[in-house]
Amino acid sequence: MDRDEQRRDAVLLVGHGTTDAAGIAEIAELTALVANALAGVDLEICFLEHAEPTIAEGLTRLVSRGARRVTVVPLLLFAAGHARRDIPLAVERARSVHPDCEIQLTPHLGCHDALVELSAQRFDEALAADSRTENATTPAETLLLFVGRGSYEAEANAEMAAFARLRFERRPVGWYEVCFLSMAEPRVDRTFELVGSLPFRRVVVQPHLLFRGALLDRLLATVEARARTNEQRWLTTGHLGPHALLVDAIRNRAGHPAATSST
Repeated sequence: MDRDEQRRDAVLLVGHGTTDAAGIAEIAELTALVANALAGVDLEICFLEHAEPTIAEGLTRLVSRGARRVTVVPLLLFAAGHARRDIPLAVERARSVHPDCEIQLTPHLGCHDALVELSAQRFDEALAADSRTENATTPAETLLLFVGRGSYEAEANAEMAAFARLRFERRPVGWYEVCFLSMAEPRVDRTFELVGSLPFRRVVVQPHLLFRGALLDRLLATVEARARTNEQRWLTTGHLGPHALLVDAIRNRAGHPAATSST
């Protein structure tokens, strides 16, 4: 494929959007990583809210640069309203505006194997740091608590539960639980109370979030407060964040597969 033909293919990443400075920086970092991985393929990122450009604007930018085939990749973990309705509707509208451009929409990130592995690596990082402390404990004495954003849609919450099970199978511990920051039960506060009464020496809280933002900051503060008032050892893993494995998942969704990286 020559360079002119390659430039006719494009990828549009669709993020949720944030006003958080750290989150914006992480989105920019991820976009740069994806651009490097998809060298020669035109790339644009757009947002559903809180930031620009919009989906319509992002597609128009790509078409104005000569794109004739655009693959739209939602940077969303689960199939809630944005993935099920908002993005498909925006894509349909764009098809009518740009009839000469082939626009296809991929599935959201979901339970992609590269994300399961990235989540496992974030867990490994937290335990490696904890093993260097005096209070190091074994996996059997550890409870893993997955924390998701939460949704009013049952399918999205069920997908979170499915992801947690896949992760538990990959890095088994004494047990695991799932809770949500908003819009779904069980909520974080109630689950923290339950977990605090269980016979585990260590609780590892794993935020299943793509980027930094207000929700993550609130969770970190809650865990810190819990750690000060409970005999159990509480620690938090890193969120998913920009990483080669996340890039692999995006590449795969966009139809540009890459071997899964372990770094």
